[in-house]
Amino acid sequence: MQRIMITCLLFMQLLVAEEILIIGDKNFPKEKLTSAEIKAIFLDKKHFFGGEKILVMNYEFNHPLRICFEKNILEKTQRSLEKYWRKAYYHGKRPPKIVKSTEMLFSYLDNVQPSIGYSDTNSTKNKEVKILYKSECLF
Repeated sequence: MQRIMITCLLFMQLLVAEEILIIGDKNFPKEKLTSAEIKAIFLDKKHFFGGEKILVMNYEFNHPLRICFEKNILEKTQRSLEKYWRKAYYHGKRPPKIVKSTEMLFSYLDNVQPSIGYSDTNSTKNKEVKILYKSECLF
């Protein structure tokens, strides 16, 4: 019974609109980004800010934040992104670095500059990062 209740609570949490934050390291060279700039960065079309190569980070394939990010920020389905990266690979483009946890994301943000990723509001509290863009996460 407890398992069913926990599963229902987790599912209900996914249905609620949540905020997703595009974040950069604390010294990221821009204060804000547009959705077009974010798409260009995460689709390997824009590589540099201030003459420095940006480390771009993404969560693993089925991570809930990644699903939200792809749907609400990149405005692409998983399938269309798979096709995009297959084709882009032959043009020398590479997908973002995969991080397995928010701890790993924040470790890179602390140690590599410039770097960019995304997180939820709760995970970002008390972290030294720059919030570059906010969006609702509608599941």
